[in-house]
Amino acid sequence: MKLIPLFPLQIVVFPNQIIPLHIFEERYKKMISECLKKDQPFGIVSYIDKKISSVGCLCSIEKVHKSYSDGKYDIVCRGIDRFLTHSYNSNDVYLKGNVTLFHDEELPPATESHLFNDVLKKFKKLLQASITILEDTEVADPANSFEFGHSVGFDLAQKQNLLEIKTEQERLKFISKHIDSVLPKMKAAEEIKSRIRNNGHFRQFPPITFNPD
Repeated sequence: MKLIPLFPLQIVVFPNQIIPLHIFEERYKKMISECLKKDQPFGIVSYIDKKISSVGCLCSIEKVHKSYSDGKYDIVCRGIDRFLTHSYNSNDVYLKGNVTLFHDEELPPATESHLFNDVLKKFKKLLQASITILEDTEVADPANSFEFGHSVGFDLAQKQNLLEIKTEQERLKFISKHIDSVLPKMKAAEEIKSRIRNNGHFRQFPPITFNPD
């Protein structure tokens, strides 16, 4: 059990993810200042539906991009490892938590390579169905389930679910199921957009919006 500073945010951070943060609240200016002085990490926990998630990600401060005269910071952080919060401590101006590391369950030798390849194929189809993504940025092939988690269109709750799953195989299955549900909707939306562009009769129609989840 270890007591660490906690930073509740409306984001989910995965292990090895790089996160740029602008620190401007007084309590978190103090937290980051103390972390820098002590060279210690802090925990980011997601804030969903007015509740703090018990499973979060320990983060190191990789770089101070800019420090301001009023104590604000622009910092670059990296997710290190998942943790489980057992209790909270609010004696300081910022929240702290008593945590233990949250690791995957030990399983027999992995048989998930075929599952990973299957998810990768579906992921590429997802990119192909999204003209916006293909035009705006290049997305490298993910190397594991958490890297898929950045790019498959999960909402905050789905990202938190992924963070809490305790085997790589189950995380890949979770991602695969999500892509299976989203891909037909994306393809249908692109077909509608194509008809609007190519047929003058439909050009007065408003843009199609949909919730992929």
